[in-house]
Amino acid sequence: MTILFTQYWDVIPGKFDDYSSFVTNEYNPTLEKLGIKLLGGYYVAVGNGPRIVAVATVEDQNYLRKILATEDYRIISTKLLGLVWKYSSKLWVSSGRLLDGPYRIQTSAWKFNQYYNVLPGMESEHYRFVKEECIPGMKELGVPITGAWRLVIGEGPRILAESTGRNIVDIAKAIDTSEFRQMVRSLKKTYATDYSSRILAPTGRIEVPYIMSEMMKGF
Repeated sequence: MTILFTQYWDVIPGKFDDYSSFVTNEYNPTLEKLGIKLLGGYYVAVGNGPRIVAVATVEDQNYLRKILATEDYRIISTKLLGLVWKYSSKLWVSSGRLLDGPYRIQTSAWKFNQYYNVLPGMESEHYRFVKEECIPGMKELGVPITGAWRLVIGEGPRILAESTGRNIVDIAKAIDTSEFRQMVRSLKKTYATDYSSRILAPTGRIEVPYIMSEMMKGF
């Protein structure tokens, strides 16, 4: 089962240069060394903050707990907290309904994420609605749902529907349609509560080093 580890924060005003150097040269390499596989760094282009979102996967929950208990993680996370504020983290598990294989780095990908709770007693109906209307509908709009997640550790809505687009223009066109508005109205009226959404833009901190490493494999 795919486990998604997400971290959220804002950079302390006046510390962006120090933060940028630290994340690129220390924080990200240390997490990779510890076994936390980084998949993407994003900033919230539209929606509520914190503004920075770091996305990674781990083997399982117990493995992550062991990593978080290490001295190396304590040291690196303490350094991070000296440069950021409003920090929080969450652990998600895949519903297993969309991911056919490992969750991998997606280069130059923008995200449109929808968060909500399913109304009690409507779980089966909600699943049918997502399968029969949301998945084909978002695909038709050009922003397909590429991940379905359930929150197991952390605060906030328990469901995350993750869609992927090439850029903010494609996402904006998709959600500014009568088809999308009708889909969301049906979701909120019948199946869900506590709905919110965000558009995430890639920072390039994870994707660019990944692309360079892939290019260098041929040399």
